[in-house]
Parts: sequence; C-alpha cells; structure tokens
Amino acid sequence: MGLFTKKTTEMEALEAKQGKLQGKAQELQTKISKIQNGLAIAETNLMIDETAAYKKQVDKFKVAIEKAQQELEAVGAEISEVGSQIGAINEAEKQAKIDEAASAITQDTYLAHKRRLMEMKAEKLVERLYGRSGYGYNTEMKRLAGVGSTEQLDPTNPAHAPFYEASTKASASGIEKAEREFEKLVAEIEKFIEMKLS
Repeated sequence: MGLFTKKTTEMEALEAKQGKLQGKAQELQTKISKIQNGLAIAETNLMIDETAAYKKQVDKFKVAIEKAQQELEAVGAEISEVGSQIGAINEAEKQAKIDEAASAITQDTYLAHKRRLMEMKAEKLVERLYGRSGYGYNTEMKRLAGVGSTEQLDPTNPAHAPFYEASTKASASGIEKAEREFEKLVAEIEKFIEMKLS
C-alpha cells in the first residue's frame, strides 16, 4: 500500500508538471506567432524604407523568434521526458498487476492441485481398504479360553470372563490408539489441503 501511495503521488506530481509544461509550450507558440506577425510588418517596413533602424528591427525579431523556438524545443524535450516517466510508472503498475494476478493463479493452482491429489489418493485408499476394515480379531484369546473359532466368548461364563474382559479392554485400547493417531493424521491432512474436513 505504501508503494502504491508513493507511485500515485509521483504520478500526480508528474501529471501536474506535464500540464504546466504544456501550458508553457502553448504560451511560447503564441509568442512565436505574435513575433512572426511583428517580423512580417518589420520586413514590409524594410522593403519600403531600407534603413538601418528597420534592418535592426528585422534582426531583433528574428533573434527573438530563434530564442523562443529554442525555448519551445527545450520545453518539448521536458514534456517528452515527463511523458516517458509517466509511461514508465504506468508500465510498472501494469507489470505489478500482471505479477499479482500470476501469483494468485499460482496459489489457486497449487491449492486445487494438492486437493485433487489428496482426493485421488483417498479414492485409491478407499478401494484398497474395502472389506479390510473389520476388527475384533480375538482368535488367540478364544484359543486360550478353549473356545472354537466359530464360537464367541461368553461374558456370563466364569471360565470365559477373564478372556472376554482382556479381549474387550484390548479392543478398546486399540480403538483409542487408532482414533488418536487418526485425529493427528486428519489435522495434518487439513493443514496440507488447507480446509477443515469436519
């Protein structure tokens, strides 16, 4: 914002200077035109009466025109320089806007692409995980309790109770650990894709 304000102030100053110079150039052109009118009259007088006074007057008008034209050329060069400076500021502002727009495109593309990458990977993971998310594998606990693989531990049976309790506790611990790790993973994913999933 500071740079923009500085450039705006600089532009306003240059435009004001350009306006003054153009006004001065207009005045000089008017002056030259008037002197040329005077010269025409002096040259007419000289044609009628070739005196030293008229000759001096013609020379004086010619010198005045030359001097005014030199001054006009100098003002024209200044106007051209100020115009170049204004053009440079406009070009710099245009380039700054192009750079800003390009930066926004880079950021938008970056975010969209990493979200798309995450989406594609998530779809593949879901396909691979299909049918593999079951849990409660307590085959070893059943074997220790003397229960067949197709049977279940009976919490009301005193012989099964310690195995059932240990199996239930172990499952809860596994769930708690998985949820804790999953929350950390989701937080990292949210950070990566820059959006909340919940």
